[in-house]
Order: sequence, then C-alpha cells, then structure tokens
Amino acid sequence: MVNQFSGYLEKEEVRAIINAVPNVSPRAERDALLFEVLWESGARVSEALALMPKMVGLTDLTLPNLKQSKIVKIDGKIMKVKDPMAIKEVEVSASLCSLLKEYCSRHDIGPDNYIFQSDIKPDCHLTPWYVWNTMNKASEFAGVYRLGKRNPRTGGRRKGAYPHLFRHSNAMLLLEETRDIDIVSQQLGHSSIKTTQIYAYTKKPKIKREVAKIDWE
Repeated sequence: MVNQFSGYLEKEEVRAIINAVPNVSPRAERDALLFEVLWESGARVSEALALMPKMVGLTDLTLPNLKQSKIVKIDGKIMKVKDPMAIKEVEVSASLCSLLKEYCSRHDIGPDNYIFQSDIKPDCHLTPWYVWNTMNKASEFAGVYRLGKRNPRTGGRRKGAYPHLFRHSNAMLLLEETRDIDIVSQQLGHSSIKTTQIYAYTKKPKIKREVAKIDWE
C-alpha cells in the first residue's frame, strides 16, 4: 500500500528546532522544556499544556486524554461522547521527568498548578496558539520545514513545524524502534488501533536505502 502519511520529522530536525528556541523566545527554558515534553510524550498540545507537577512520575507523565470517548445513554439513545475524566500514562525518559521537577522547584510551581504557565495570567497555562507560533519561529530559524504546500509569502519555502507534527514524528520513531504498533497506540492514547495504523507503512526514504543495499546480480 502507498504510504498515506508523510508528515514527520527526523530526530535531528526535532533537536534542531528545540535548540533554536533561545533565539526566538524570551522564555526559552520554559518553551524548550515544553517542546521536549511534546517530542518525548507524543502528546497533543492541549494535553501537554495541562501538565501539572503532580502528574510527573519517575519515568512517566499522567496526561488527560482529550480525544478518548465513552459510550453513554442519552434520552434512550446510545451515543459516543468525549470523556472529560479520561487519562493516559505516557512513558518518557527519566531525565525529562527530572528536568520537569527541577524546573517546578526553582520556579515555585505547586503540585496543582500548570507547569507551562502563561506570562499574562499565571493561573492559566499557555495557549495552543502561542506554542504554534513559537515552534514555527524556531523551525524557521533552524531551517526545518514540514512537507506540504509551499508558502508563497515566504518566497516559496515550505511552512515551519507545528506541535502535532512532533506527535506524528514521535509515533514514527516509536514504530521504527519498537516495531510494535500496540506500543504506539498506547503511548498516543488512541481509542482504536485503526487510528494508529496510519503510521504502519514503511517510509519511502528507508525503502530506497534498503533496496539500494541489495545485490541483484
């Protein structure tokens, strides 16, 4: 089957974007740490922004699962609705958990407060728009552009990266390293394995590399 999914970044490209954050953000430590969370957890941006210190374990994060659904009966009808109480436990590196805890300690962030707090409203977290905008700037500074339609406003260059692209890239790396689609599905918090199968097709560049190694004579 033809690969229906090509919007992803390689590890080196993600790292270049994160490393570029100090050049585009006045709150580089906070924003780079958020990007690390998005990259390692594969979380949706709104899920990552809801992170609190009490949700950080030794090697895992407990995040809300904003797309998880449940079956309910309303006016006699069986319906599928979003479950506001749904959570997911996502495995990440111990070093990331340590960084999060150290950051919260240094900035006096209480267990029930948002880690990635807004500069305007400290009791609120950053907005998804802010994250999109900052990541796009860091992406452009690093010279990393996503696949897709070229942007005529930038002289024909492709558009910069965006948070959900980190999620896709996390999934592709997990699948390549583990070769286990169930792991990818659980990490991303998919309610159905069918949703995860979009990542299951081998990437074209890898096919080219492997085929080029074959001695056909």
